[in-house]
Amino acid sequence: MEAKVAKTVALATAAILSTTSLLCAQTAPPRASATEDEQRSIYTFQVENDVFNRIARSDRDYTSGIRVGWLSPALTELPDGVVAATTVPTFFGERPADSVIRRVAVSFGQNIYTPADTWVAQPIYNDRPYAAWLYGSFALQYTYKRADEKTGKDEPMRLDTLQLDVGVIGPAAGGDFVQNNWHTLIGVAPTYGWANQLHNEPTIGLAFERRWRTGRSVLIEDPKLEVDFIPRIGAALGNVATYASAGGTARIGKNLRDDFGPTRARPALPGSEAFIGDGSFGWYLFAGIDAQAVARNIFLDGNTDGDSLSVGHRPFVGEAQVGFALLYGGVRFTYTQVLRTPEFYQQDRFTQFGSVNLTFRY
Repeated sequence: MEAKVAKTVALATAAILSTTSLLCAQTAPPRASATEDEQRSIYTFQVENDVFNRIARSDRDYTSGIRVGWLSPALTELPDGVVAATTVPTFFGERPADSVIRRVAVSFGQNIYTPADTWVAQPIYNDRPYAAWLYGSFALQYTYKRADEKTGKDEPMRLDTLQLDVGVIGPAAGGDFVQNNWHTLIGVAPTYGWANQLHNEPTIGLAFERRWRTGRSVLIEDPKLEVDFIPRIGAALGNVATYASAGGTARIGKNLRDDFGPTRARPALPGSEAFIGDGSFGWYLFAGIDAQAVARNIFLDGNTDGDSLSVGHRPFVGEAQVGFALLYGGVRFTYTQVLRTPEFYQQDRFTQFGSVNLTFRY
């Protein structure tokens, strides 16, 4: 049943994505492959919140994000036209892959944004507007492998994620309901300014990210200690966010080949929901940076029709992330602490929040 659902989602997503000029054919696609573990579904539950802060106060800027997701088993059979329409060619002179794992993903989430002063009921003109985003994401995730002379196996070396986000911003996204009912439940004062939030607007966006696994080396054989570096580039186009980005993550730990780094919720760049492993215990510490050139951010620029509160977004934003991951059997747990430079001209503060992710195979 899951395989049928996965193929249906893949065909529907491909029909939409094939209309953009970013997608083009690759004349000789690598062969499809999948191990036993890669033929299982992967489920994700993720919470991001500024309550994890240890420096700044809570409930301001990007204050809350929740996402649940499903990543299909590896799809060994897809129509040639779908493969051609959804394969982004290599560049930088990269050597072609020997095999590929193709998956589809479906996820649903909600993000909440507030100004710093949540006690004021009147409109605030020098801080970001209240906003909530309720969305569904449909993605194609292609993991490319290359034969490793040392192990004799195909090792993951590149991850491409192509994602379509659709949703709604405004009262229909339920930000007021979720935040204030949660505050009531935990005995915290309510947030008073939701009457000034962005108004209802449907959203659509297309995003692409490519990650490479590079520089993997063994520092100590027993107990195993490895290091690697994962550079990444990405871009997004839509009425929620339009940007280009580049960054990378350095890691140190054990069983680094199991994934491509930690997962993050949209609209930030995602990590790899897929992970592999031999069932043994794995772990790593990581630190990364990202830089974004921003053309649009609806949570700062306001509604597309211009009839809402807004602030002037900064064209360049930087972000640093540190954290750890634990893997055992079919379960992965990650924690990420994020620090982001000021995003708009009226803002003289950094944004800080934490991200907790639980992923498991079944």
